[in-house]
Amino acid sequence: MTETVLRTEATGRLQVVARTAQILRMFDTGRADLRINDVADELLIGRTSAHRYLQSMAAEGLLQQGADGSYRLGPLLAGLGATMLSSTRVVETAEPFLAQLAEASGETAVLGIWTGSNAVAVLCKEPPGKTVNMTVRIGSALPVDSAQGICFLAYLDDEATTARALRGAEHKRASVLARIAEVLDRGHSSSGAVIPGVGAIAAPVFDRTGGIAATVAIVSSLETLQASHVDAMARSMRATAAAVSRQLGYTGQETA
Repeated sequence: MTETVLRTEATGRLQVVARTAQILRMFDTGRADLRINDVADELLIGRTSAHRYLQSMAAEGLLQQGADGSYRLGPLLAGLGATMLSSTRVVETAEPFLAQLAEASGETAVLGIWTGSNAVAVLCKEPPGKTVNMTVRIGSALPVDSAQGICFLAYLDDEATTARALRGAEHKRASVLARIAEVLDRGHSSSGAVIPGVGAIAAPVFDRTGGIAATVAIVSSLETLQASHVDAMARSMRATAAAVSRQLGYTGQETA
C-alpha cells in the first residue's frame, strides 16, 4: 500500500483523492463496515489521520457513521448509483430516437442528463451524409446558461439546485432566471452559449414520475437556429423528447 501511495504522489495525483478511493475500495471485499483501525492499518497511517478521512467522507455523504462508531457506504454513493442506472436506461431508450432526429433535422442531436450541479452530454448523434457536422464530446459538462442547463433548471424548479448551478457564475443569475420563465412558456430552451457561433435548442424528457430525466437537444450554427425553419426543427425535437418520455413511462401532458 505504501508503494501505491508513493507512486500516486510521484505522478502528481492528489493524495487525498487516492486515499479516499482506497477507503471506498475496502468495501469491495464484501465488508459491510469499516472502523478507524481498519483504515489506519490498510493505509499505513495514524488513527488521527484515519479518523479525519472517515469524518470528512461522512460529512460529504460518501460514508455514514453507525451508532457503534463504524462507517458504512453513504447516501451520496447510493444516489449516484441510482443516477447511473437511471441514465443508462435513458441513454438506451433515447438512442434510436436521437438517431432519427439527427437524420430528419440534418443536425447533431444530443442527450443530456443532470448531475446535481450541471448538465452533461451523454449521447451524441450526427446526421449521416453531411461533410461537416457539429460534435459534442460525451461527458462534457455544459454551462449553466446552455440550452440544456436552462431546460433542466426550469423543470427541476428547485431554488437550491439553481443556486448550486450558479455557484461561480452569479453574474448570469438575472439572465438565467429570465430564460427559465421563457422555457416554461414555450416548452423548450435555446442558447448560443456553447461556443462562439454555435447554439442549441433543448426540450425536456420526463420519466414515469413526471420528473425531468434528460434533455434532447439540437446543436447547430447560430445562423441555422435563427433561420425560418427553426420552428419546425423545434417541433420535431419536442416530439422526439415526448416519444422518449412515453417509452420511460411518462403519461402526463406533453410540452407544447
